[in-house]
Amino acid sequence: MDGILYLWLLWGIWVYTTFLMRKTHPERFRYSFLCLLLLCVFPYGMMVGPVEVSFPVIVLALICIVYIRNLSLREKLYMLVAVLSMGMLYAGIALISIYDPVLMFIDRDIILSLSLVLVGVLFYSLSTQYRLRLIAVALSSVIGDFFLSIPLNKVGFYYSIGGPAYLDVLALTIGLLSALKIVGELNQAVHIKTQTNKGEMKNL
Repeated sequence: MDGILYLWLLWGIWVYTTFLMRKTHPERFRYSFLCLLLLCVFPYGMMVGPVEVSFPVIVLALICIVYIRNLSLREKLYMLVAVLSMGMLYAGIALISIYDPVLMFIDRDIILSLSLVLVGVLFYSLSTQYRLRLIAVALSSVIGDFFLSIPLNKVGFYYSIGGPAYLDVLALTIGLLSALKIVGELNQAVHIKTQTNKGEMKNL
């Protein structure tokens, strides 16, 4: 079923932010509210001219825009380059998978997700830039799906922007980014612990 990864990811994040995250966390209510909002609008969409656009994509785009507007001009320009690059990469791989699926040696969704993760890490490589990386990947996937819809609708294929299949790719991408962040934090914690133990041995 298309969209199941998206639903499971949001439910998992909502459960964590609602029941496991400490109540004094400043972002707790915002994360829980956004997860519920994205879950509630999942089955709905609207027509924009001849194209149907899903509500989750609209909400995601608005969230990204609200965050980006607080960045400096230099950061906005860098984000623009990153988003357009990843968006064109997303649309290019998706078009190749449609026109010549033989080239897809593994599952299309996995290739799209790994490509977005790899390029996102290249643009925002520092661990402190995780939120910027997440925003860039989310917004670029929205723009990439829009780029993909243009040629498909022109040749007569009906394509809904932000459909369940796209949301699964986005969920898989965010899951991979989160896994990378967790692995990085564990590696940093182990490194700090090792350095502390070495210092204690020297004191002895």
